Amino acid sequence: MRMVSKRRLGASMLFAGLTFVGAFHAFAAFAFDTGLAPLSGGIAVFALLGLVAVNVPALLD
Repeated sequence: MRMVSKRRLGASMLFAGLTFVGAFHAFAAFAFDTGLAPLSGGIAVFALLGLVAVNVPALLD
């Protein structure tokens, strides 16, 4: 098992946090009917894609 670089760890934490924030805001947008759910959901999806893009190369090493 290889050591995880600080840059990869930092990016993973950033994208994980952004995913949580996007998902929470999407839930809140649905609950309070603000109409911003697609925007929040999009942020969560793109953050998940970023998380995958950062971590998949580590699995392929």
